[in-house]
Amino acid sequence: MRVLVAGATGYLGSRAVRELATRGHRVRALVRTPDKLAPVRSWVDDVHVADATDAAALAGCCDGVDVVVSAIGLVGRRSRLTCWDVDYGANHALLQEARRAGVAKFVYVSVVRAPGLERVQLVRAKRKFEEELRGSGLAYTVLYPNGFFSDMDEFLAMARKGRAVVFGKGTFRINPVDGADVAAAAADAVTGAAEEVDLGGPDVLTHEAIAREAFRALGRSARITRLPAWTLRAALAVLRRATPLRVHGLLEFPLTVLTQDVLAPATSPTTSGRPPPRTAEPPGAGPAAGPAGQRGTGFSCRGRTPEAGCRYGVARARER
Repeated sequence: MRVLVAGATGYLGSRAVRELATRGHRVRALVRTPDKLAPVRSWVDDVHVADATDAAALAGCCDGVDVVVSAIGLVGRRSRLTCWDVDYGANHALLQEARRAGVAKFVYVSVVRAPGLERVQLVRAKRKFEEELRGSGLAYTVLYPNGFFSDMDEFLAMARKGRAVVFGKGTFRINPVDGADVAAAAADAVTGAAEEVDLGGPDVLTHEAIAREAFRALGRSARITRLPAWTLRAALAVLRRATPLRVHGLLEFPLTVLTQDVLAPATSPTTSGRPPPRTAEPPGAGPAAGPAGQRGTGFSCRGRTPEAGCRYGVARARER
């Protein structure tokens, strides 16, 4: 099949490009900055350059395409745009172009379904687009992945500085997922029939357990400060009142995640065949992470030093 990957230069989009090409699909990449496509350019058949928030620039991007896979979403710490411009607006424009071009299916990568997140603006923008997609008349699949292991880098950054901060008692939980597994699920969806797919990692970890693993990966003693969850919630409430959406909208989601459980069903057996999630050992307990490609409860290092490339090892490490 001919597949358009929107957001092809991003963390997930680039992995989806490789996965789809490996499976024999012809890939067209929709990118805003062509130079950023270099790491996966050899996997791409052709490129459409456009800012997806500009509907006119999308004209023709879906011509001759069978399936659209959209990983478009607002990322980073600062932007002139909001989640309603990107997560809703850009995907809305792309969906309209897909319908015009006669695309058969639209695969959308959304975000984990967790009750405490549904009022967050980013999530609301994504849910609004999901509603439009369901009513579009196109075949569709919506993926609901939990946070990626790469999103946990903040714990490693804190450990490098000598102290990690967690909220509450450090017992808020998450089961992060490997980006390669989400890319595989997106590729499965191109030919699959499922309309909704929840994607979570096989291991449920507390925030303190993740922080301790970060220190262990660096070979340092853990120094962890626990702050009341209400302090962060109060700060976020002030941020919402004192800053425009383009500012607090980028911080609202990650800060909210730090003050509650965010759990997704383990990756569907139709995608990876993995066992259901298990709860991590208490902080400081459990097996040390092993070499890349093996299971561990936390970080796994490819080399002898953290600088050689640490990653989280609770899901299998797969190089594409």
